[in-house]
Amino acid sequence: MTATFPVTVPRSLRTGPDAGAALVEHLTDSSLLDGVDLAVTERTWVRVATGGGAEIWLITWPGGTGTGWHDHGSASGAFAVLSGRLTEYTWTGVATARSLSRGVVRQFDASHIHDVVNLGTETAVSLHAYAPSLAAMTRYELTRGRLQVVSVEQRGELW
Repeated sequence: MTATFPVTVPRSLRTGPDAGAALVEHLTDSSLLDGVDLAVTERTWVRVATGGGAEIWLITWPGGTGTGWHDHGSASGAFAVLSGRLTEYTWTGVATARSLSRGVVRQFDASHIHDVVNLGTETAVSLHAYAPSLAAMTRYELTRGRLQVVSVEQRGELW
């Protein structure tokens, strides 16, 4: 699969030693999608780069897959949808949904809690950057209108 990424990069992503700047460096790599298997049935992720205090992950999202509510520990993040469509639910005391199509870039700070899902039937692919590198992720469950911590994953356990 060959890709071109018609991504409009917000000015705030282009500068600074953070996740947004790390993401921008990799958005021009048209070979990222070459090895992606669009027939996978489970969400898959692969770390494609590290350096400069950031790490870059390519995630494949078959229809109906998602992350569940989580944060990224002390890391800020940014991600771009390379193909397909994702929905991001963010938490600010209430859940808010945002549809993200190809070319959309999202950036967030370390306090961000979200759930990203592919509500469609076609596989989506996204590129994610985290800075500093991921060391832990907290998992949450939405219960009676509140997010409750259910686990904290440490680097090396699942990624």
